[in-house]
Amino acid sequence: MQRIALSILLILSPVAFAQTPEQEEVPEIVAVVGAPFSAVGVQENVRVTADGNRFIHKFTTHHYRDGQGRTRLERELPIRRLAGGASEAPRTLVMINNKVTGEIDSLFPAGKVATVLQRVGMKVVDAPASVPEIFTIFGGIRIGPNEPGWSAPVSLGEKSIEGLHVVGTQRVYTMAAGVDGNQRAVTITVQQWSSPDLGVIVDKTSTASSGGQVHYQLTQILQAEPDAELFTVPASYKKTVVNPGSGTVVAVRSSSSTTATPKQ
Repeated sequence: MQRIALSILLILSPVAFAQTPEQEEVPEIVAVVGAPFSAVGVQENVRVTADGNRFIHKFTTHHYRDGQGRTRLERELPIRRLAGGASEAPRTLVMINNKVTGEIDSLFPAGKVATVLQRVGMKVVDAPASVPEIFTIFGGIRIGPNEPGWSAPVSLGEKSIEGLHVVGTQRVYTMAAGVDGNQRAVTITVQQWSSPDLGVIVDKTSTASSGGQVHYQLTQILQAEPDAELFTVPASYKKTVVNPGSGTVVAVRSSSSTTATPKQ
């Protein structure tokens, strides 16, 4: 659900796709009840070109989950610029998955606006904490754990990271020659360390034989109840309420008024 909601957030964002540095794979934080925490996810993308040049980009994501299973994701999107152009501060996008009300809130702090998707009547089922399955991204395409081409999982054992007990798994995905215009097969080796108690990925490295590597690590992990206000839309924001089924705007609300939109 978080992955779908994040896609919606990016589509509705005032920031154009052209300004997004490059494809990222942000591990999903499942709406688990009774396992609150907050943490900072740091991802480093390394791309190596044929001449040996290395392009390195880092991304930071703040994660929050309360005891009710509500989640909040804050992502900074650095704005790339051409040489000589004026620098610009990173844009912050926020997504709240409120499993209590069934809403998905997309917040854009720079303009103090929010888009609210109302999933009226949706039955939310409590998900137990479990070890996340391995996935990867290649050429902008997400490769799920059940796609053909994956090797059998290999255990990497157990250890402690950031004070959490984690279990490790390795899988290798093989893309056959000719699938994406590639003359030879490409392999992507994924090593993933996850917390069974929190149901989150704590450390993950994806390495492609074609060059390039993505490393993700969850840091500053605090197993405590976050501030409840993090999971609500601030009263000062202008809210556009959308029916996700029809895509129509139901209402536009500001701190001082509410404007209803006729149903279409």
